[in-house]
Amino acid sequence: MSVGRNHAVRIAALARLRFGDAELTRITAELNRILDHVETLRTLEQASPPAPPDERASTRYPGAEEPDALRDGIGPFAPDWREGFFVVPPLPGVQAGPPEEGA
Repeated sequence: MSVGRNHAVRIAALARLRFGDAELTRITAELNRILDHVETLRTLEQASPPAPPDERASTRYPGAEEPDALRDGIGPFAPDWREGFFVVPPLPGVQAGPPEEGA
């Protein structure tokens, strides 16, 4: 399959593009190269059937088969965890406790 100049004009009109004569010649050639490439890919797909999967081969990294550490909750990852909450230390310069009177 190939694209002629009239096809390129029609495609440009559908895309609401305007090309000069030189640009239209270049676009027509580029469209034909794209179609040639797609046709080459299509013949490759038809030429070689996919190989059967090897049950023993894995593309996953070695630790992928181990259970996820987060399935047991996030508590073990927290530096301080109480009653289901992260305990966050106070910021420097901020007092912990009730606010002072008159402040």
